[in-house]
Amino acid sequence: MNSNPKQNVIEFLERCVVYANESIQRKTERGEDEREISRWEAYRDFTAYASEEVSRGELDDWFDSENEVISLNSHPEAINIDDMSHSERTKWLSAIISPRPLALVSTVSNEGNRNLAPMSSVSVVSNSPPLIGMSLSSNRDGKPRDTLLNLKETKKATLAILAANNESASMVEKTAMPLPRNESEWSDIEETKTIPNGIQAPSLAIAAIETTLVECHRLPLGSVAEWVILKVDSIIVPTSTSLKEIEGVAKIGQIANFLLGGHQSNCWSQEINDFQSN
Repeated sequence: MNSNPKQNVIEFLERCVVYANESIQRKTERGEDEREISRWEAYRDFTAYASEEVSRGELDDWFDSENEVISLNSHPEAINIDDMSHSERTKWLSAIISPRPLALVSTVSNEGNRNLAPMSSVSVVSNSPPLIGMSLSSNRDGKPRDTLLNLKETKKATLAILAANNESASMVEKTAMPLPRNESEWSDIEETKTIPNGIQAPSLAIAAIETTLVECHRLPLGSVAEWVILKVDSIIVPTSTSLKEIEGVAKIGQIANFLLGGHQSNCWSQEINDFQSN
């Protein structure tokens, strides 16, 4: 990455404009709602204008001062989350608890219907035994997601981990579109790979985790989601790939409500002593 912060911002904004144009083209070809396309066009135009402002030097003073560090040392206040709408709660929680790892979860029904869906509620809850937790909610119509239905039927799921790039973001966008249960998101995935045990995975994936459903619990307080606990059966990576290489790849995650990104190797980091956690 360029050591000039201003140039980095310009290049980032230009990439956003390119990605927005590609998204607009895909949505137009699919015949999606004109209002959604209009929002993307507004985002593209605003981002392009911001890039021009930075390029013209109108915001140079932004790059001359140190970034202000947010801290509870300065006048903390409590915000009542119960007074928020669902949308507001989602945005606040996503902004604070981020980045959240994102995985493409592949499942199959008893009838052989294959489903592929992005999930950002994935968490390693135990290393020994190796357990992964994941929250699976109902859709806007109150129907349980195909991922949950398939898991309860066949007990198996494969989690594909993607690198942080435009191709991965496009794949996440495609698989997030709701489809009838007898239709498969895999039909929109051009590059696939058969991995060990005959399982299918996106060829863009940097790794895959094979799991078996252990337990399933409905979340309390009227939540429409269920918490599933998956046992890790195997980890699949490219041949001769080292742990250090996997650690060094920027993996895609959810940074904010509708924003995907990844941890970059040049971000702040610091080694600490080993610690024990539950």
